[in-house]
Amino acid sequence: MSVFGNRPTDAQLADFRERVRAHIAQHAPPIEAREGHRAPETAEQEALLRAWFASLFEAGLAGADWPVEYGGRDDHHPLHDRIVSEEILRARAPRPVDQVNLAAHVLLHFGSDEQKRRLLPPIRRSEQVWCQLLSEPDAGSDIAAIRSRGAHQADGGWLIDGQKTWITDGHWADMGLALIRTDPASSRHHGLSVFAVPLSADGVEIRPIRTIGDAIEVNEVFLTGVRLGAQSLIGEVGQGWSIIMAGLDFERFGIGGNVILLELLIDDLVTVAGKSLIDGAPALDSDDIRQQVAELAVEAEVAKAFIDDHVERLTSGDEQPGDGSIAKLSFAETYHRVAAYGAELAATTIIEGAGNPDVEQAKQRLRECWLWSRAYTISGGSSEMMRNILAKRRLRLPSR
Repeated sequence: MSVFGNRPTDAQLADFRERVRAHIAQHAPPIEAREGHRAPETAEQEALLRAWFASLFEAGLAGADWPVEYGGRDDHHPLHDRIVSEEILRARAPRPVDQVNLAAHVLLHFGSDEQKRRLLPPIRRSEQVWCQLLSEPDAGSDIAAIRSRGAHQADGGWLIDGQKTWITDGHWADMGLALIRTDPASSRHHGLSVFAVPLSADGVEIRPIRTIGDAIEVNEVFLTGVRLGAQSLIGEVGQGWSIIMAGLDFERFGIGGNVILLELLIDDLVTVAGKSLIDGAPALDSDDIRQQVAELAVEAEVAKAFIDDHVERLTSGDEQPGDGSIAKLSFAETYHRVAAYGAELAATTIIEGAGNPDVEQAKQRLRECWLWSRAYTISGGSSEMMRNILAKRRLRLPSR
């Protein structure tokens, strides 16, 4: 039996999938999702995205795992979340902001009743988009090494100083979930606390970083003498590491839906390979290219099979140490290899019937996916960190 309660029947899941598809068809904005171009580029796009995300909450498709008193559904099961993610990806509709999900679960599990009443409703209405103020210039994926400081003030508030970097969606977010060192004598996992930071507060400066894909997805955020009230502290002082780790743990099921990105990549690769010419002959007549495409398709299926099994173990409470790291590695590294080969093929071959809109779109998507693919090997824990976790938790290797 699932640790999340009775698993829905196949018929119930099929009915739910049809409901999700109908909602997407009716409410999705006329904005095609592009890898590495997820943030809005105009005020009009931002308004459309906020309305779209709000519709998902209102329909019980987003935030369905919240407690019922805060807007969740009493019949929710994690497989529902996966279906929502899969169908949004298949429709190439904009995906909800991941950081909002993490912030919401941190508030639900560690926030005070006052914080929940004040901060959760604006999330469901998409009036407040959140970002994660975790990584720093000298810390990167090792967030235990952060140096941003928080000093307790006589009035009970806090004075925050520091710098955060690679902050996804920081340039259009309204709130930030910040991990701050509140004990100056502490190191590593100790002496950290979590704050809800309004990005409109005095002393907050946001500097967008333009990516290699010529988009603004990430930012530097400077916190200089930012004054926060006592109500901005989430949980207890010094509880920050466990709060953030628990928050990241809530995102484990996201990888299940994202595996659809591999299917879409393979579809685009096959489209381009099928129309590519080498020395006037179809590229797929080449044994080497045909074998490479087949091997990548098999690799994507292997990653999908493992992730499917991983999700099943999660829902049944049978997760093994390191499963999450294997799933993350499988997705991120496979995505990069498929995108890199597809972009190379698109750039080095002649395309039969150039100008075909379907083929041109597939070529563009492969290029954009390749340029963004390294982000997947870093965000949410770099591939190097995932291998270290596997070495310690799965293989039981010594740290030294």
